[in-house]
Amino acid sequence: MRNTIIEKAQELGTLIAESPERERLTAAGDAMNNDEEATNLLRTYNENRKTATENLRGKDPSKDDLENYRKYVQDEFEKIAGNKLIAEYIEASKEFDLMVQQVNAVLSYFITGQEQETAEGGCSGNCAGCSSCH
Repeated sequence: MRNTIIEKAQELGTLIAESPERERLTAAGDAMNNDEEATNLLRTYNENRKTATENLRGKDPSKDDLENYRKYVQDEFEKIAGNKLIAEYIEASKEFDLMVQQVNAVLSYFITGQEQETAEGGCSGNCAGCSSCH
C-alpha cells in the first residue's frame, strides 16, 4: 500500500510540474530574468527593502515606524509591479500558488475529513456541489 501511495504522489507531482500554471510560471520567470530592466528593478527593490529592514532591526519601532515601513515597502513593490514582465510573473505565481493550495486542501480533506479554505477562499476539498476544479 505504501508503494502505491508514493507512486500516486509521484504522479501528482508530475501532473503539477507539467500543468499549464507551472508552464506559465516558468515562462514568466525566464522572461523576467532575461530582461535587463526587470532584473535591475528587482535588484533595486531588494536592496531598498533590505536597507529599510536593517534600519528597523535592533530597535523598538513604534506603530508609526512600522506603518511607514509597510507603506515604503508597498510603494517600492508597486514600482516593480508596473513592469509588465514582473507583473506577469507575479500573476503567474499567484495562479500556481492557488492551484497548489487547492491540491493541499483536497489532500487534507481526504486525510482528515476537515475542510480547509485556500487563501483565495477557493477549494475546500469537499467536492460536493462544487464545479470549480473541472
